[in-house]
Amino acid sequence: MITSLQIVPLVKKYKINEATIYREYLQLVFLNHLYSFPGSNNIFFKGGTAIHLLLKAPRFSEDLDFTVTLPIDEFEKHIDTVFKSLSIEENISFKPRVTKIGKRYLLTATLPVSGLKSFINLDFSFRENALDPQKMVLLTDFPVLITAPIPHLSGTEIFAEKIRAIVSRRKGRDIYDLWYLHTQGFVSNPEFIAKKLDYYQEKYDKALILERIRSFPQDIFINDLRPFICDPDRPKLGQLFSYILEYLAKVL
Repeated sequence: MITSLQIVPLVKKYKINEATIYREYLQLVFLNHLYSFPGSNNIFFKGGTAIHLLLKAPRFSEDLDFTVTLPIDEFEKHIDTVFKSLSIEENISFKPRVTKIGKRYLLTATLPVSGLKSFINLDFSFRENALDPQKMVLLTDFPVLITAPIPHLSGTEIFAEKIRAIVSRRKGRDIYDLWYLHTQGFVSNPEFIAKKLDYYQEKYDKALILERIRSFPQDIFINDLRPFICDPDRPKLGQLFSYILEYLAKVL
């Protein structure tokens, strides 16, 4: 388990609070345990935390999201083994959460001495296949050594899921993540986007997507992003918002 003394230099380096650093440590510990067990090759890491940890987006994240292509009963046996192992080795507990689809668990941990608590939602989706599965070694300067390659959705597929998120909800992180992915060379794949939207019985409408982005409220963007951005960059979120909207209008 990480100590408060180990957290201090990471807080200084990343210019963000202790709680965010501790949460990222727990995310890394969970991923390390999950992918050290046989059978995890069909559990694909995705979402904002994958963009941050694998693709090095500067935005921190809070939940861990996965696409699972295992039968649910097989997955439940597998994840129970992971939970038991992690609970023994670290001061971490897991509780199932009520959800209409998929499986969701709440990871809870307390940092010794300081008593700092952290909560992470673990979301596992079974409703679709991985369209472009890949593997990557996760490199980090946190005190966690992850040796197994991480199965994950490709940046292009995560881009398509972010398009779907923009259509179905209003969170500033989706706009930010879409922009970041495009700056890293991941672009629209109409086939992927159409398949992602099909699960929500929506059709790919480029004009609608652009309008959703153009009409996005700046205050929602700023308030949603503020907790996940380093302290020096928070006052610049208004400028960043204007730049991102202009950028996406040109490239999508």
